[in-house]
Amino acid sequence: MLINIHINPKGFWLMNNKGFTILEVLISLVILSMIAIVSSNILKSSLETEQETSLQLNSIKELNLASTIIRRDLRQIVNINSKDFYGNNLYGNFISQINSQSLMFNSNIKSLSNEVSPIKRIQYELDNNILIRKQYFSSNPYDQDDFIKIELIKNIDNLSFSFFHENSWHQSWPVSLNTSNKIPILVKIEFTKKNKEYTWIVDPNITHVL
Repeated sequence: MLINIHINPKGFWLMNNKGFTILEVLISLVILSMIAIVSSNILKSSLETEQETSLQLNSIKELNLASTIIRRDLRQIVNINSKDFYGNNLYGNFISQINSQSLMFNSNIKSLSNEVSPIKRIQYELDNNILIRKQYFSSNPYDQDDFIKIELIKNIDNLSFSFFHENSWHQSWPVSLNTSNKIPILVKIEFTKKNKEYTWIVDPNITHVL
């Protein structure tokens, strides 16, 4: 700011304000620009943090819901003879072939009507990196497309099932002819999601036989 000071004939000090210089204006603009940039970066960081937190919470909710459904299905399992879609007996009442990334069994699912059997065929499988749950409308359905599908977990890699029998884990079930009408004591589910490994171990209901 340019200020001229002089003394008039009566001895008083006078100040003449002629306004801001160009340099002062430029300095003010630079300071305002720096404040704007800092504020913008803080706002951007806050929004990114909020978005990341929201994604993490949604992922936790997704995993918790999937875990609850899988544990419920396995703990309400019903050990009955299973047939294919043509009425032929299947080799096993609880089936998971090696490297198939799928699991099939029957479970006791509550129904709104007492006239409908609560026993439904349940199938878990990996489809395009999504863990899918299929619920058929009976324990031995004839229509392979007659089911309700739910996407449980997205962005999954390296899904595998293993089953505990005689003090060791097996990559498929049944492990022998003697286990074709049995349910494994423990079921282990392993998968990777966003480079993080998860392991769930569930103890199925092995006593409910019809």
